Amino acid sequence: MTNTPSLQQAGNDAGQESVIKQQLLALQAENQKLRKINQALIERVEAGQNAVHTGPYAAFQHAAVLAEQVRERTAELSHAYDELRRSVRYSETLAQSERWIRTITDHVPAMIAYLSAAGIYLFTNRGYDDFYGVPNGSLLNQTLDAAHGPEGAARLAPYVLQVLSGEQVVFEIDEQNAGGEWRHLLKTYVPHRDEQQQISGFFVLNRDITERKRTSEALRQANLHLEQRVAERTSALTALNQQLRAATAAAEQANQSKSQLLAAVSHDVLQPLNAARLFNGALLEQQLDHNQQQLALSAGRALDDVGDLLRTLVDLSKLDAGQLLPDCSSVALGPLLAALASEFAALAASKGLRFRFIATSATAQTDPAWLTRILRNLLTNALRYTPPGGAVLLGCRRRGDHVEIQVLDSGVGIADEHLELIFQEFQRLPQSRATEAGLGLGLAIVERLCRLLAHPLRVQSVPDRGSVFALQLPVTAPEPVLPQLMLPALDKANASIWVIDNDATICQAMDTLLTSWGYQVQSGADAAAFSAQAKPDLLIVDYQLADGLLGTTVAQQLKSQAGFADLPVLMITANSQQQLAIELKQQGYQLLYKPVRPLQLKSMLRHLLLGV
Repeated sequence: MTNTPSLQQAGNDAGQESVIKQQLLALQAENQKLRKINQALIERVEAGQNAVHTGPYAAFQHAAVLAEQVRERTAELSHAYDELRRSVRYSETLAQSERWIRTITDHVPAMIAYLSAAGIYLFTNRGYDDFYGVPNGSLLNQTLDAAHGPEGAARLAPYVLQVLSGEQVVFEIDEQNAGGEWRHLLKTYVPHRDEQQQISGFFVLNRDITERKRTSEALRQANLHLEQRVAERTSALTALNQQLRAATAAAEQANQSKSQLLAAVSHDVLQPLNAARLFNGALLEQQLDHNQQQLALSAGRALDDVGDLLRTLVDLSKLDAGQLLPDCSSVALGPLLAALASEFAALAASKGLRFRFIATSATAQTDPAWLTRILRNLLTNALRYTPPGGAVLLGCRRRGDHVEIQVLDSGVGIADEHLELIFQEFQRLPQSRATEAGLGLGLAIVERLCRLLAHPLRVQSVPDRGSVFALQLPVTAPEPVLPQLMLPALDKANASIWVIDNDATICQAMDTLLTSWGYQVQSGADAAAFSAQAKPDLLIVDYQLADGLLGTTVAQQLKSQAGFADLPVLMITANSQQQLAIELKQQGYQLLYKPVRPLQLKSMLRHLLLGV
């Protein structure tokens, strides 16, 4: 058998189910007919036994032979009937899988299709059908001409030949949508191979990037008409914008295939997105007019949404596959909550919100990484659904032998009938008045992680007054406090930071951002770039460097030098595996995941350099 994709298999099975049901009805009719014949033969035998002059024995023998043949045929039909019933159940299972796949793909913000090697549509999602203005499912078993017309199909033919040769193809093209409007699309063709490594078809992923192109062109025109007295600043901003567009385009091109995203978000995918977010943070540190600042803020939120979507989709796929298991221990909640409070206090202030944190000395049994993720999602939702001028509170209450962590907000609230809906994937309340768009996935992950941790989750909400999300953790005895190295308080203007990353764009972005914050920054691809230099105050290093070199190896090389043993290390990585986080923690390294948010990075630097 060939290894066909689930999208193709689900499309074919709908027709097979109809044929099987027709065969099932025919077999039922034939079985009923044979039962009637069998009954008639029995009656004939009984009638023959009552006859006197008609040779009763011969008639009985003939009837018995016929009855045996009918019984054998009936048994065969019954067996075939059972087989068909099993086929129907299997077909219904496949139909359910097809409905689940369609539910997912219909909610993905992209146009998705699958074509056979002969160029026949075997699957299209709702976004694809809506863009080309055709009824849902009407393109199935049609050629490219059905959606693009002969001329459009001819324009795509070279790319189709390229993907059928085994290459992944990424290109941009202008196409008309259902309303006749020309839109600029970023297309990705990904080949699909069967078990014999033969090309059996290809996936299509389309992204509409028209607005981004128009925005880029508008910025370019605005920069051309700036006054001469700000020419130098205009030149610097233009260069940053060009680098931001290039990094964003690279990140989008690297993230087109949904199957690749759900399989693994690799270092190469998140690297340009990380650079784009750092450049955006550096851009916001510049003196911008109101329109430019709003554009930069919108770009930052869009980059954050992309990063959140990548991490969330991967986490959901791992949770569904049972690949994530909690690593519980006795955790002091005070430092963990204080770190989150420091991070979100800055975010709240930037949104015009009041943020309060009530410290605690409680110790609970939990997975600290999972708990941090749960609370970060809840706090993000609280900030998202609380209008400017509102308030958010993070604190704890003792409940017998449990401690309850609460996140309270004075936001828009949730109606009682929608409290269950908010924990479903891709669900956002229609009446919600969020200050920024969400993905509809954060609370789904919260619910699953709480279930795996056995931390009961409670929700209370009143529309237009606010909400309370609370989870209960079992209290444990505090572990002995080990002596910690006290870092001297440093004036940030005098702090020296080394950045090690084999990607020159990341080094440039980090250098630009950290310099704008007042730090003295030196960057390089490996430890050799810093030979014979004075010890820095902090080392920032990428975990995955070039040619298989790991950041931990480079950090150990530097810390082995005389006087470098107590050098603080911040590790940056796109690898979200729990085991890696545990290992880095055991080695005494701090950890941030890509793409790094500037406020999150600033908070971590203050913690490492200033002890706050």
